[in-house]
Amino acid sequence: MKEEKREIQAPPNKQLIMDIGKTKYTVNLHFKQGTGETYKDKILKLIKRETEKI
Repeated sequence: MKEEKREIQAPPNKQLIMDIGKTKYTVNLHFKQGTGETYKDKILKLIKRETEKI
């Protein structure tokens, strides 16, 4: 099975762009200001929560 090359870029306007194979995914990030948690912290928390379900 061929492993896909994954590339993540984080532009300054709080978008997450990920290339998986020949598909490019763009996620716009919207978070409440002043929570003390960065968008990277929130994304890592979401990923951790989803992987614990598996």
